[in-house]
Amino acid sequence: MLNLSKSDAAFRQFVALGGKPGAWARAGHKLPEIRGAAGPVAQHPLSPPTLSQNLITIDTMLDQPTRITRILSDLTLQKFLLDRLFTSAGGVTGGAVVYDMATVNELYLERDVQRVEPGAEFPVVTSDRRPPAIALVEKWGGKVWITDEARVRNSSVLFMNELRKLGNTMVRKLNQKAVDVVEAAITANGGASNTTGNNWNTVVTGGSSQSNATLWPAADFSKAQLLADQAELGITFDLWIVNPAQAAQAALLYGAAFADVLNSFGISMYASNRVAAGTAYVVATGQLGELRIEKPLGTETWREEKTERTWVQSSVRPVMYVTNPYAILKFTGLAG
Repeated sequence: MLNLSKSDAAFRQFVALGGKPGAWARAGHKLPEIRGAAGPVAQHPLSPPTLSQNLITIDTMLDQPTRITRILSDLTLQKFLLDRLFTSAGGVTGGAVVYDMATVNELYLERDVQRVEPGAEFPVVTSDRRPPAIALVEKWGGKVWITDEARVRNSSVLFMNELRKLGNTMVRKLNQKAVDVVEAAITANGGASNTTGNNWNTVVTGGSSQSNATLWPAADFSKAQLLADQAELGITFDLWIVNPAQAAQAALLYGAAFADVLNSFGISMYASNRVAAGTAYVVATGQLGELRIEKPLGTETWREEKTERTWVQSSVRPVMYVTNPYAILKFTGLAG
């Protein structure tokens, strides 16, 4: 039996106030201590989701999967390569997208315009129409689990580590898929998107054997736009996607002036491990192709009773495709 001897008067006053906690608080009192109570009593099954200051418990996230989706979105936001290659173009219906892909230089018609005499018929100058291409939606996702023990103990570090791994793995796969789509378009372009650059690792920055300007990375920056201008493609290359090793080497060569060098060519540089070492993809932003989403990133959870663990499953259904392979150049030979 609980010892209430020192709190009898307080309880009598509480009853006199009607037994309502609001009245008790308004009277300026605190609830009496109950001796023998050793903190919160464990409840079974799990207690309801709670908030500790601004921290969300594992229970809350498992009961509200949208919170997990938001966390995964935050973890992956700055890591995607595909949204630097492709332009977001809305949703998808029917599980596929029918699109047109340029296979030749379409800046001009195949036949030239002609001088037309008064009353004469105009010449036909339309170009050939090619059959459209089809890109199918693909579903990518995975699942992880957390034990009842970790859930009861609110092992947030363990849970966040699993979510981080899931998010990173999905990002890696989608980035790999983006590179595969680009590589397929480059291959189908008959070599028109391939070129060889300088070996950035062999540049000598000073002394009697200093490399001349044609051997520096800036020469490759200039070459990319020169190729576009000579082909009269109406393309402006403004993004270099490189391996981290090439990004580090270029920054080392130019030092504090590196940002100014990039700005002088009107380009930016993005590093990704999904790009092979010694390779760079040079892109005209917004002109290469499209990314559409049939189902955005979503999460669902369920408890598996026989193993006493809760599964967290996330997936996304995107489709990405190249509409203009001339909006990309693949540089190779940037490292020995």
